[in-house]
Amino acid sequence: MDLSQTPARRWLSPVPWGFALLAAASSLTYGGDHAVNAWASTNLANMGDHPVEALVASAFLFGADPWACLRGIALAGAMLAFLVIRFGNIRAVALIAAGQVLGTLVSEGLLAARIAAGQADPALRATLDVGPSYVIVSALAAVVAAGARRWHRWTALAALAVRAPHITSGLTTLGVTPVGHVTALSTGLLLAWALRSSDARHRHLQRLTSRAASLQTEGGTNGRVPSVIRPPARRRFTPHDRLDGTGASQVPPSKRTGALPP
Repeated sequence: MDLSQTPARRWLSPVPWGFALLAAASSLTYGGDHAVNAWASTNLANMGDHPVEALVASAFLFGADPWACLRGIALAGAMLAFLVIRFGNIRAVALIAAGQVLGTLVSEGLLAARIAAGQADPALRATLDVGPSYVIVSALAAVVAAGARRWHRWTALAALAVRAPHITSGLTTLGVTPVGHVTALSTGLLLAWALRSSDARHRHLQRLTSRAASLQTEGGTNGRVPSVIRPPARRRFTPHDRLDGTGASQVPPSKRTGALPP
């Protein structure tokens, strides 16, 4: 696919717009509801009870602050639009889902290991942990690695640089959130690089196949368009010709050629 000729209608893809609308509705409705946030939190307690529901619901809760909610939704929607332009709907959703799932599993798994080893407080199993930050970070990293346009990549890089202090804060103490952020960022980078490499190999194979077909066609015709084979012209007999039963001429050669007999 020629990325420079990407159809403008991809900006109207249901993935970024659907995510933004659903996130706005859920955040403005339940962002301040402690019971909902506690149920949607991707902590160890919920991951052992309803992991799928918590992973999905947590990604659509931006918090109770309306302005912070709108800023986060705008950033997430823009990055999702960039991903859809580059990879299409299905692969874009798969990429951010991988960031959300792996970011949660690695960070919470590390916390579980630290609690089992006596290095962390068991009360952290019920910590409130909601929000789409893993989705946003993985999308930012993917766009930086494989954005369709240069300004897409630079925009994502600038946003990632602004969020870097928040992303890495507490990483040295192996906090759940920074570990999840770094995991989601690495997931976005690696998956985007793998998808970009796969697309490049696919385009290369297409070029090789097209070139081989062209060479085969050219070799079969020796580089020229084959001429139409016409049947041999039938001889026109004159009244002087004598025909036998088979239609063959019996006129002596001397009469047919006009030569005098010896």
